[in-house]
Amino acid sequence: MTPLGIRPTIDFVFKLIFGRPEYADVLTDLLNAILSTKVPIVEVEILNPFNMKEFDAGKWSVVDVKARDSNGNSYVIEIQTTLPVGLRSRLVYYLTLLFAGQMQEGMGYADIKPAICICLLTKELFSKNLVLDGHSRFMLYDAEHKLELGDQLELHLIELPKYDIPLGSVTQAAPLEQWAFFLQHADQCDVATLQKLLPGPAFLKAMGVLEMVARSPDLRLAYDDRAKAELDHFSFLKDAKTEARKEGRKEGRKEGRDEGRDEGRDEGIEKGVLIGQVAILQEILGDAVTERSTLKAMPQDQLTQLVADLQQRFHSRP
Repeated sequence: MTPLGIRPTIDFVFKLIFGRPEYADVLTDLLNAILSTKVPIVEVEILNPFNMKEFDAGKWSVVDVKARDSNGNSYVIEIQTTLPVGLRSRLVYYLTLLFAGQMQEGMGYADIKPAICICLLTKELFSKNLVLDGHSRFMLYDAEHKLELGDQLELHLIELPKYDIPLGSVTQAAPLEQWAFFLQHADQCDVATLQKLLPGPAFLKAMGVLEMVARSPDLRLAYDDRAKAELDHFSFLKDAKTEARKEGRKEGRKEGRDEGRDEGRDEGIEKGVLIGQVAILQEILGDAVTERSTLKAMPQDQLTQLVADLQQRFHSRP
């Protein structure tokens, strides 16, 4: 039989599956698989339902799903197919906004419910020596005394490539492992195979979305547009990074010679890469390109933040 050929990790498909009120039970299943709480989530309300305008041609921005469960806990869930500079800071920023945004007039601080941010990554962020199983959970925690301040803020990172499940083990795998398999490999399977491997009701509904996209001319066209936009986006970032590295090596060799030491050369290359990225991004965004001498005088952490800010503008530009 013919594979479905529809990747669930394309933002358009991801939000079709998890971001529609009539599919809230599918999102509930995913959340329970990730959180593994003693008392499972019974139901969730999707706060920013699927909207085709999010996927207008030429628009590239972060697409997420916001939800609230029956206990009042808030969630933001997104799929991330790149590892841009500033990703960690952006996720923490989103999480704190989600938490603080609950405060209304007349509320007390004790009324604010927990906020949970979940980011599914199609690339590895941490070395396998640090995180082997692919699921990292961050909270307010005192490492010295091994104390948690509370569950007010939680950030979950799911590195999908670290879930390498043999085909014969999928049916018996843990729920999160099954979702990792679905997100990474559903496009390579036909419907009958998927139904045998993942017979749960949430997976069957998710498969139905993939079938719908594959068979509907309009949805398939929208899918192809988003897949192409993603490919073009990644291609541009790769080319920009290559060009920046060339500039960085040139700058680093010069600084290394000036300082007469290998350490100076290595630091110069790293700083030169950042300078090259700033220049390229500023050109694309139509900004005045900062003088190279000014950038060279900046501390490296300031350059890193500048690149992160420019990348954020690039990702969300119309």
